[in-house]
Amino acid sequence: GQKMYLRTGEYLDGELGEIFLDMSKEGATLRSILNCFAIAVSKGMQYGVPLKEFVDTFTFTRFEPQGMVEGHKHIRLATSVIDLVFRTLGHQYLGRTDFLHIKPEEVKGPSLLAQQGEDTKDLGEAGEHMKAAKPAAPVERELSASAVSAPSKPKDALNEQMESLMGDAPLCDTCGHITVRNGACYKCLNCGNSMGCS
Repeated sequence: GQKMYLRTGEYLDGELGEIFLDMSKEGATLRSILNCFAIAVSKGMQYGVPLKEFVDTFTFTRFEPQGMVEGHKHIRLATSVIDLVFRTLGHQYLGRTDFLHIKPEEVKGPSLLAQQGEDTKDLGEAGEHMKAAKPAAPVERELSASAVSAPSKPKDALNEQMESLMGDAPLCDTCGHITVRNGACYKCLNCGNSMGCS
């Protein structure tokens, strides 16, 4: 599979300050575009654009490669590489769970905090294999949704509503997009397909 490396740089208070994206085995054009995108997002955050804005804008962005995610404890499907990156950032830095397929409290196995000492974390597969790279500076830390649990903070109304709409939603059988609950049925917001109704 394809490997993608995602690293984050943080301020001393632990707040996200910059992201680094690198893709191997990909053409120089896509690697350069991803690198420039990461720089643009980082500059935006450094000049005051909240991470929430980026997460709201780029989650569910749809383009290839996309598909099932393997090896990630909370995310099972990504609609693009950028979708997976911002779902992971939203979960880890904002405590969002509305776009997770498996909630943190449902994960069984070794303590998430006990896994933080490992050098490389598996971020999963969205058409490729993704791993976090080892941080280069002491204030940076590895970004892996399987490594750190979400901060414990109360859920906001939007998070609660999205969780109730998408918590158990299947994939659209027409286009593969994530559906939302629509009464007793599920509706695809991408193509309009309705599922589960007679």
